[in-house]
Amino acid sequence: MAVTIKTNMKYPPRPYILAETNWKAVQATKFEVAVLPWGATEAHNYQLPYATDNYQNEAITEAAAKLAWERGAKVVVLPNIPFGVQTGQLDIPLCMNILPSTQLAILKDICDVLVRAGIPKLVIFNGHGGNDFKTMVRELSFHYPQLFTCALNWFKVENKSGYFTHLDGDHADEMETSIMLEILPNLVLPLDEAGMVLIKNGSSRRCGKAGLAPNGNGRKFQKTPALAIHTNLPLKKGSATWMP
Repeated sequence: MAVTIKTNMKYPPRPYILAETNWKAVQATKFEVAVLPWGATEAHNYQLPYATDNYQNEAITEAAAKLAWERGAKVVVLPNIPFGVQTGQLDIPLCMNILPSTQLAILKDICDVLVRAGIPKLVIFNGHGGNDFKTMVRELSFHYPQLFTCALNWFKVENKSGYFTHLDGDHADEMETSIMLEILPNLVLPLDEAGMVLIKNGSSRRCGKAGLAPNGNGRKFQKTPALAIHTNLPLKKGSATWMP
């Protein structure tokens, strides 16, 4: 039996998204910069999906690449890498951890591909606070001097205080929740189901209602109802934050 694959011609392949484009288009394009989104798969309190960092990465890089392409820049967005460093959350089930040494090995292989393709620039677009590419960029620059490599943390590009009220968190906080409500609201649970947050030295961490173990180091955490207060997040906060 023949299999019929239906296509929607209303949305043709975007030439700046590698996963969608094709060899014919790639051969005809001299790309100037490759963007590598790198996220994580981890718990984001109770209300957000495990792939929150990846969804945000894809939404932001695709929108930014569209604007750049329309202005004449030959940019290509590589597929997002969905696993990040989770050594501080090993007690939480299915937080998918890869070590920095593994990240560096992957980056070396990707750089080799880009050099062979003649692409002169690489931007590592980081969407996970546990990833730190600074020293890796220095090593990559040593091994691949012909490839300009840099990294950025999109969540630190602009001061959140201009958009949000609650600034004490950095994970599944008001910003991330607002963005997910904007781009994929169907994956966000009602905010009254958000778990408690543990506060240590003024910084918050997401956890379940049962609490988070102090990882055996004797540090004490204070419980506080954090995300439960974000019950009326306006969607405009999410769109104003991530839209280029």
